[in-house]
Amino acid sequence: MNLEVRQAGEAEQSQIEELLNDYLAELSQHREICVGATSAAEYRYLKDYWSDSSRFPFTLWANSELAGFAFVRRTEEDQEHVFQVAEFFVKPKYRRCGVGRAAVTNIWQRFPGRWELQVMNRNESAVQFWERCISQRAKSWKVEEIVAPDGRRQFFHFEVAE
Repeated sequence: MNLEVRQAGEAEQSQIEELLNDYLAELSQHREICVGATSAAEYRYLKDYWSDSSRFPFTLWANSELAGFAFVRRTEEDQEHVFQVAEFFVKPKYRRCGVGRAAVTNIWQRFPGRWELQVMNRNESAVQFWERCISQRAKSWKVEEIVAPDGRRQFFHFEVAE
C-alpha cells in the first residue's frame, strides 16, 4: 500500500473536520467519564492547527485515498522541545494493514527528539498499537498511568532518534 503523509493546508480543514467527527465519536466510547468534545464543532483547538506555529496538522493518504489524520504539537519542558501526538486517527478500513504504523514512523522522522502521548485505558487496541510502534522506534521509553478528566490513561514518554 502506498502511504503519503502530508502537512495539511487550510483547504484540507473541512476534510479533517469530517474525520475528526468520526474520531471523537469513537473516542467517546472509551471514556470512563463523559467529558470533552464529541464533535469537530466542540474541538476548541481545531483552528489553532492552522494559526499556531507549534501545532502541525497532517493528512494520511493510502493509495491516494484519504485514510486519516494526525495532530502534532510542540511544547517546552525544561527549556527543551517535547512533541506530542495530540490526536491520531486512521479510518477503520485502513487499520491493521500498516497505514498507522507507517504514518507514525514518517511523522516521528520529521520531528526527532522527545515525545509524549496519552491513550485511554479502555481503548485497548490503541494501547497495544502505541506500545508496538514506540517499542519498535524509540531509543528509550516509559509509560505511567494517569487520571485525566475523562478517566484513566496510559501516558507514554519516549525519544525518537534522528
